[in-house]
Amino acid sequence: MVGAAIGASAASANSQAASTSAYQSGYAAGSANTTATTNAYAAGVATGMSLSSHPTGTVITVLPSGAVHTTISSTTYYVSNGVWYLPSSSANGVVYTVVPAP
Repeated sequence: MVGAAIGASAASANSQAASTSAYQSGYAAGSANTTATTNAYAAGVATGMSLSSHPTGTVITVLPSGAVHTTISSTTYYVSNGVWYLPSSSANGVVYTVVPAP
């Protein structure tokens, strides 16, 4: 019975070592994928993609930081990084719709 207990203990240690190695391999692969995604994102930003731009018609509930209030022909707009927002009321409060520049 002693031999069986020693064998089971060795098998358990081998299984744990294999699991740890597999985890570390997967973790390293995941890190590489995250780095690739981050680099692709950074490349998009470097080519001029604005993080604050939304397509026309997009409705948001919070204006981007630094949005400037302006009034044109009695209509109130907010502008941030060249994107124009038109405020309006909704059931949940004020929302802002991205509109073309007036």
